[in-house]
Amino acid sequence: MNEIDRWIKYMKDHPSEWKKVHTEFINAQFKKSEEFIKRLLQEPDGKERIINAYNLKNLKGYENLLK
Repeated sequence: MNEIDRWIKYMKDHPSEWKKVHTEFINAQFKKSEEFIKRLLQEPDGKERIINAYNLKNLKGYENLLK
């Protein structure tokens, strides 16, 4: 059984619980990403590395991210 099949089974077996688990997982992914970006911005070339990693072109659109 692959990961998707296991998740579908979990959702069917736990109809009132899966949304909370899913939300916690997604929120944790956003938090890890934000923490990583904050740490990377503290590096001497962190801002440039973020720009390159995300292939950012419109830097004015990402001013809050690159502070």
